[in-house]
Amino acid sequence: MEYLDIYDSSRRLTGRTAPRGTPLGEGEYYLVVHMLVFRKDGKFLVQRRVPEKHSWPDMWDISLGGMAQAGETSASAAEREAFEELGLKVDLRNISPVISYRADTVFDDYWMVQLDTDDVQLKLQNEEVSETRWVDREEWEALIASRQVIPYTFMHQIFDLYHRNFPGARLFPFGDPSKILGAVFDMDGLLLDTERVVNAAWDEAARRTGFVDVERAKIACLGCNEASTRAFFLRTYGENFDYQTFRDLTRKLAHEVLDVHVPVKEGAAEILRMLKNRGIPLAVASSTREVTVRDQLDRAGLLPFFDAVVTGDMVTNGKPHPEIYQKACAAIGIAPEYCLAFEDSKNGIRSAYRAGMYPVQIPDQVPAATETYALSWKVFPSLTDAAAFLETGKLLIKCE
Repeated sequence: MEYLDIYDSSRRLTGRTAPRGTPLGEGEYYLVVHMLVFRKDGKFLVQRRVPEKHSWPDMWDISLGGMAQAGETSASAAEREAFEELGLKVDLRNISPVISYRADTVFDDYWMVQLDTDDVQLKLQNEEVSETRWVDREEWEALIASRQVIPYTFMHQIFDLYHRNFPGARLFPFGDPSKILGAVFDMDGLLLDTERVVNAAWDEAARRTGFVDVERAKIACLGCNEASTRAFFLRTYGENFDYQTFRDLTRKLAHEVLDVHVPVKEGAAEILRMLKNRGIPLAVASSTREVTVRDQLDRAGLLPFFDAVVTGDMVTNGKPHPEIYQKACAAIGIAPEYCLAFEDSKNGIRSAYRAGMYPVQIPDQVPAATETYALSWKVFPSLTDAAAFLETGKLLIKCE
């Protein structure tokens, strides 16, 4: 017979136990644990209860759950249930439940894990579980709509909880677009290897002017246009900050290098050529001034690939506002939901995401972080890798 610990209303152990199924008195509670199990590909494990179950027979349930036995912690109870019900060995050390609340006569803890592999071998507890399934958000919502799921109050939020708790998970399920009809590219740090030059110019300008907060400023302004950068400096360092002198010096130092040579990023010409050969209209959406964008792209040999050029001095609101990407899509006559947006910076990814596009991130100076992973459709280490993915997929074939 299973014995369970009894807790008080503040979730303190009373020191008493009771056989499972024993009714509790006022102010007494048991502990129940649950687990939400995801694979690395973002699919959620659900189980179907056997028809003989006393409660919720033949209904689809979350991954697993059960009562904490006497002497168990919430974590050890959840680990045991995972092994007994599904044959999964999980380690819940150093993490906490994603949801925990008091309800009726129980405290409910919901743990969440992401398995290290998509090749998961389950061993079902046949007296409890009739079948299991790995589902994406759309499939989970379809089960809910068909009234086959135990009605948890937060059942529509499970995927949102997952995406907020695991770096690299997508905030919303982009899925795959039905087809790609257009593509828009950032320039600095994506097509051209100019960010390193600009960063060096900022460092030297900071040294000469005595500006000590340059690292923070570089990160905050990455991908921003002139107006947004100026606004950041004056808002952060005060109206008396001599921004114009600092900006003029950084621009002078950068151009001393870039006027001699414009370095092109790996795979830039190749991916532009591949898309152009497939008849995909291309645009640039760069926060840099138009005169500089056209000059540098021309000297790099990339300007002829583009059907439109939209730059920081053509918009009122710089990145992360979506205006520049909205204008770029309009310039090539393609709706945002059919356009890829290639970006390297956080502000650029935010801008493309808010414009309703499919953001593709190629990190440059700053590695992809949780937020930019969440807002990106795909993340690749280089444009070469992005081109290889598109060439082997079917999204562009439909456009030929």
